[in-house]
Amino acid sequence: MSHPISVLWSIPRSVSTSFERMVSERGDHTVFDEPFSRAYYFGPDRLSDRYTETIPHSAYDEVLAEIEEAAAERPVFVKDMAYQAQPLLDEAFVGRLHNSFMVRHPAATLRSLERTWPDFTDDETGWEHLGVVADHLDALGRELVVVEAETLCEDPAPVVADWCDRMGLEQRPDALTWEPGMRPEWELWEEWHGSTARTTGFAPLRPPPPPPGEDEPRLRAAYDAAMGVYERLRAHAL
Repeated sequence: MSHPISVLWSIPRSVSTSFERMVSERGDHTVFDEPFSRAYYFGPDRLSDRYTETIPHSAYDEVLAEIEEAAAERPVFVKDMAYQAQPLLDEAFVGRLHNSFMVRHPAATLRSLERTWPDFTDDETGWEHLGVVADHLDALGRELVVVEAETLCEDPAPVVADWCDRMGLEQRPDALTWEPGMRPEWELWEEWHGSTARTTGFAPLRPPPPPPGEDEPRLRAAYDAAMGVYERLRAHAL
């Protein structure tokens, strides 16, 4: 591996695909959209039974090899959910990467996730394994580089500039806007990326809805489990 692999670890419905789209617009990275989702949902060593089909060359070691081969040619950016990469999430693996995080208030992310996958699992909320990555970075003495979706979308230029500085990247202010449209790397999860495909840049988000109540026990339990990780990471937000 001769070039850095920068990773944005996120949770579902967090504006992370828009951030990925901004990195694509820079033009200086090979960009991977949730590559470990292939292994988690469709590989021979899958950890989910949500789907029955198998995608060839989607074992965890094969996906990782694909990323490392790309990094031999040029810098790589990966946007993924940490839960999808969980078999790899040890200190050695995390320590090889340039890590950052995207967070958004759990009241917003979980409500949106429920609308698409009402049968979501604990893994699929995304929060627990963000905490696992943060634990490894703390053990390594690494900085937690955290982008908060609400702050990013309210005033993207300084947040992206700060992220670039902390990730060792040249600033590219012209990448804050882009042409709308689907990207080839979104093909696997095209139905999730329709709203991002219609954007031309970051736009302010609606305030998060009220937290789920006791009359929504599944959503409330997920919210309570998420809040500790959210507050921990949010304390480091750019």
